[in-house]
Amino acid sequence: MQIPFLLSTASLLTRAVAGSCAPTFEGRIPPNATSALFSSAESPFNPKYVLGKNISWDQVISFPDVQPSILDAVAQTKPIEIKITDASIFSSSSEGPETALRRAELLVNNRPSTVSGTKTWFLSLRTSPARPLNYTHEYLLAFHEAADYQADFWSLKTGVPMTGSYGEIIGFRNASVEGGVQNWMGEGRVLYLQGYKWASPVQTFFLTPFYPDTWHNFGIYLDFNSNHLQVLYSTDNNPLHLVTPLLPNNLSGKAPTTLGETHFGIQKKPVGANLTNFLYEGEQELGVREGLLMGGISQIEGFPMGCNFSFVQIRSKAID
Repeated sequence: MQIPFLLSTASLLTRAVAGSCAPTFEGRIPPNATSALFSSAESPFNPKYVLGKNISWDQVISFPDVQPSILDAVAQTKPIEIKITDASIFSSSSEGPETALRRAELLVNNRPSTVSGTKTWFLSLRTSPARPLNYTHEYLLAFHEAADYQADFWSLKTGVPMTGSYGEIIGFRNASVEGGVQNWMGEGRVLYLQGYKWASPVQTFFLTPFYPDTWHNFGIYLDFNSNHLQVLYSTDNNPLHLVTPLLPNNLSGKAPTTLGETHFGIQKKPVGANLTNFLYEGEQELGVREGLLMGGISQIEGFPMGCNFSFVQIRSKAID
């Protein structure tokens, strides 16, 4: 597993094109919002999905008493906590209860404009002190799912991969995590962004320790026209900066073939050997009581270069 050194900003920016900076999705939560918002027609997300049977979003969402991430602070919005329990078993209309998964995911659907053209997603993640994750499992925390539900074009994960392998690590990591990251990988206490689900081998474009009680901020640039992505990252109140070059990744080409839906939340996969269908095979321990803090979910048109955002820093010198 070879991880190359970081390039200069000039190289990192190769082929990424500045956009209009216009907002294309706003998922940041107003300071006066209650959990009832997420079950209402006013929610920026689907008020019914993706949840366990007979569970509503007001039972899943709470508002943690923490300082907001840099992505919420600039908008004077507030973070949320998403929780899963033993009852977080989604039942699809076509396949029935997904008994081996535990999931609660905010769903951005029926918005083709968010999964076509050139876009940048922003989001922040933080561990929950009261509801720790079990890192022996693989978790999907954000991902773009194809319209036919058969593939993920990109996915932000934590925990030990269900296959036991992080795949081919080809991206460029933040220089601050060079030392000791292998230990964090062994325990699954890392955040990693992977590409197209059916790539062989699976490709990991960015990987960093999932430090507890720390905001991890992401910008994910997606060029659906040329099938490329690029990652920006920072912690706490530090501005986002580039941590990968522009990387090729199957985003399924131009609209309308791309489309599909983007998810934010917790999907906890099972553990076990030789799993052929993780929806129904594998083990979940009893007494699940886990959570994840999220905030700053929003999207803009194009790449944030030239947008004059205080939370983005496009460096003008080599990253060291």
